[in-house]
Amino acid sequence: MEPKRLNKFISDSGFCSRREADRLIEEGRVTVNGKLPEAGTKVTPKDKVRVDDQLLSVRDEAPVFLVLHKPSGMSATADMGVRDNVVRAINHPATLQPIGKLDRDDEGVLFLSNDSDLVRKLAKVDNRLEKELIVTVNKPFSSEFISKLSEACASFEDGNPKKAAVHKESTTRFRIVLEPGMSHSIKKICEALGYQVTFLQRVRVENITLTKLQKGHWRTLSAPELENLKQIASAKPEKAARAKADSRDFKPRAAAGKDRASSERGSYQKPAKTGAAEYAGSGKRIGKSRPATAGSGSAKGSRGGAKGAPDKGGFKGGAKKGSPSRGGSSSRSR
Repeated sequence: MEPKRLNKFISDSGFCSRREADRLIEEGRVTVNGKLPEAGTKVTPKDKVRVDDQLLSVRDEAPVFLVLHKPSGMSATADMGVRDNVVRAINHPATLQPIGKLDRDDEGVLFLSNDSDLVRKLAKVDNRLEKELIVTVNKPFSSEFISKLSEACASFEDGNPKKAAVHKESTTRFRIVLEPGMSHSIKKICEALGYQVTFLQRVRVENITLTKLQKGHWRTLSAPELENLKQIASAKPEKAARAKADSRDFKPRAAAGKDRASSERGSYQKPAKTGAAEYAGSGKRIGKSRPATAGSGSAKGSRGGAKGAPDKGGFKGGAKKGSPSRGGSSSRSR
């Protein structure tokens, strides 16, 4: 591995962010080979970097970029002190960090990577990513609720509000598309309007969907998908919209004459998929995570992939044991 700046090395170890690393260095809490580092110091894995006498390490890994269909009951964090976290469940050899916000009880698209730069950038520009959610609330809602929700999530372009697209799927369930710049605090907005969210599924982020990705399974991102995310993460705010690779027009469509499941799917026009046919092809590694264990209380001592296919009630089969845990920073939750 090429030498890297000290603050990036500390960040890549999962100990803290670069900004926090800079503060620790200024406070004299970081040593390199037993000595206080000079400004601009670069280090390699051969150097002994310590923070408050805690030895840090960064593995020389190839970049990994995954998308997981996160099931309910898993915490979207890399903190091994948190039970049933997604990193332990995935059991990937790379030192992964989750990207974005998704509560333990929520499901859907979740990115993970060992590229700390991309993790940090995407976390910072989270509301620039277009997202599609299916949300269930605790009681039937009216058209007035839909209108107020759409207005509450609106973004402003040239001083003019752009409302969120909200489509009713049942008396208590709706689908919403959140474009860049819109408020993503769906649960708080629903609560302010007098409703409690009982289920939330993130079915799409940009052009990346859950298509052919079973609950609890993951795959590597395709090159076009990754390039799109990198463009958005690196774009300046005023250019972020133009960095989107595939803008889409979402329109409801009729679903008459179909069964209930088909009707729910047919009530909304799905986006085109990029690389969907390649999900199981060469170079697209497919995996599945270990299920959340109810009442486990601790994540120590168990990692691995589940055996058997997931069903509506969870996963079948057992998981490997005995692999060492990895530390990491906690992800924020929606």
